Amino acid sequence: MKALSRDGGPAFGAHAFIWAGEWTRQGAERVVSGAAEVGLDFVEIPLLDPASLDVEHTRSLLDHYDLGCSCSLGLPRESHLPSDPEGAWRFLEGAVEATVVLGCLYAHVGTLTGRPPESAELEAVARVIKRTARRAAGHGVELGIEAINRYETYLVNLATQAGESLDRIDEPNVFAHLDTYHMNIEEKGFYEPIVSLGTRLGYIHLSESDRGTPGTANVHWDEVFRGLGDIDYGGALAMESFADVNEALMGATALWRDVVGDPDALVRNGLAFLRAKGKEHDVLA
Repeated sequence: MKALSRDGGPAFGAHAFIWAGEWTRQGAERVVSGAAEVGLDFVEIPLLDPASLDVEHTRSLLDHYDLGCSCSLGLPRESHLPSDPEGAWRFLEGAVEATVVLGCLYAHVGTLTGRPPESAELEAVARVIKRTARRAAGHGVELGIEAINRYETYLVNLATQAGESLDRIDEPNVFAHLDTYHMNIEEKGFYEPIVSLGTRLGYIHLSESDRGTPGTANVHWDEVFRGLGDIDYGGALAMESFADVNEALMGATALWRDVVGDPDALVRNGLAFLRAKGKEHDVLA
């Protein structure tokens, strides 16, 4: 997947929770206008409840501000994979339909049960995602499988496991998605996991180790961008920091305190830091 910016390089965007925790009409306007104001290529929209999303209003906002979008999601508790594959399929089908209208790039899944995955569970997950991917392919939609830390999912924690998931699913419109916040917990470093995936890596969350402002904590950003540069990364880069968070995700993300401080400083300093690192390592134009 090549997600190109207006300058011809990888697309650079940010998660909606930097500006608003609820994707209401008012929240959507705040997110989209804020992203446009700082010169981003796209915004990442959390599809926590695809059926309630006002897709036409969102599409009109994106068109007005000339922005692209991606969509992310975690399956709701009542449609858990692998225990409820049909429920998960119905939820993901709705998410795909929403992305068709929005013109978005990807979706991801993650669950937690408190036990290690069994091979039968992993195969059940692969069957549902494969079915979803084939449905999505007919609409030109791609899906990303995100490696998430052990406290938020038991299925895919490492880049190697994301790669194994792609092997099981075996569909050309499914790619791996990494997140530097989760990598800081699970991986031995940042460079090798990125390089190991190579062209299979299609999306990356640029998130600090405390989910605060990038460049202020423990992520080894030079390793991250050196890896992206060495694989000639052409996917999307999304800054993910939570100045605001939806209540539905507070438990999963364990965000019990303010990790950002000044949201304006987050946008100003965090984006400037990531842009500078991207240019330093020839990832961003």
